[in-house]
Order: sequence, then structure tokens, then C-alpha cells
Amino acid sequence: MSFLRIESALNTCQAHLNLLDSADPNSAEIEAHIVSSLIVLIVSEYEELIERMFVDRANLCGDTHVVCYIRTTISQKFRNPDLSKITGTLGQFGSDYKQNFSAKILNTEYQAAWDNIMQARHAIVHKSGTLNITFGELLASYPKTKIVISELKNTLGIP
Repeated sequence: MSFLRIESALNTCQAHLNLLDSADPNSAEIEAHIVSSLIVLIVSEYEELIERMFVDRANLCGDTHVVCYIRTTISQKFRNPDLSKITGTLGQFGSDYKQNFSAKILNTEYQAAWDNIMQARHAIVHKSGTLNITFGELLASYPKTKIVISELKNTLGIP
């Protein structure tokens, strides 16, 4: 699964970070600002995609009223798509959805990566705590979070 906007931003930022002098005391601060921006971008893209995935699932039933209901309900739920919200929503669709997704994601490196990015987003947006993720850690976590998205798509049975 490819996220062109995210991946383009990661590549551009990596190129700029590579140009920084590691001896410069400002490089760590610049990296922190770049990571903050990337975290917000990643979570924003995921929020929109997750909402769209649940609506796509609702579209499979062919009932426009159900789709409207799901679109309205989901748009209020995923302002911060932590895994408990995702699994909770899957459980509302059916316990089998929740169990299948949970079995593949919870207590794995994928959950750890997802939680790492969501906690960083929380620290940035709510100014609570400190940003505890470097650019290198973000690069390592990001591909693992794509597995969460892929498993959600598989669980929902959408193309």
C-alpha cells in the first residue's frame, strides 16, 4: 500500500536532514520540527483513509441510508485513530471483525509502531509530554503502520 503524499514528504525531509551538519547544535531542533510535521501528516492521512475504508465497507451493502449513517458516525470517531477506536468500531460491525483484526495486530510490532506514532501525535497536538521519536525511528515505524492499514482493509473485505 502506497501513500504518495507521506512518502514524498519523508523523502524530501530525509534529503534536507542529510544536508544538516550534525555538529550544529540546531540540527536536533530542526529534526524535531520536521518529525512533528511528518507525524501530523501521517496521522491526518490515516484518519481520512480509515474513515473512507469504513464508508467503502458500508457501500458494499448498497443502502444509501446506511452509508450516510456510517459516514456521519465515523467522521466523528477518528480524529485520533488509536487502535482501541479501530477495534471498537470493528466490534460494532461484528465480533469476528474485531477478533480477526486484533489477532493480527494487537501485541505485535505493528501495534507498537502505531502506538508510537499516535502518542507522538498526541504530544504534538495537545502539548502534553515531549516528542520522543527521532526521524530514524519514524522511518522504522512508518512501514509497520502500513501493515495496520492493510489488515484493516483485509478485515473489512474492501477492494
